[in-house]
Amino acid sequence: MRAPEDGPVSFTTHADLAEATATVLTDDSIDDTMLALTASEAVDLADIAAITSELTGSTIRRVVVPDDEHRASLLAQGLPEIRVDMAMGIFLASRQGQFARVETTLARLVDRPPTPLRDVLRASLAA
Repeated sequence: MRAPEDGPVSFTTHADLAEATATVLTDDSIDDTMLALTASEAVDLADIAAITSELTGSTIRRVVVPDDEHRASLLAQGLPEIRVDMAMGIFLASRQGQFARVETTLARLVDRPPTPLRDVLRASLAA
């Protein structure tokens, strides 16, 4: 898994976010001024490599590459520069902790723990 240095990300599923949104839209008692809808944990690419290794029984290595090398690789694959800039911005933001926040609001709104990334990866690998 080759990518630039990253940071933890609190991944959420569309299904969990849709369920929470439906709850917010139908329950007038919820103060929806600003809701932090996050997973119960934040993981980085090293964590994802470890989880994927465990699920597949194969070793998935996390390899950190310099930003400029990754950028050049994406451009060489034919991605438009604007998409490359966006991807690189996501790595930078994760390094700065912009996606690391973990709150309990999503769990409260869906009345269960949010879907763990491990479950998403397991389902994706089974498909």
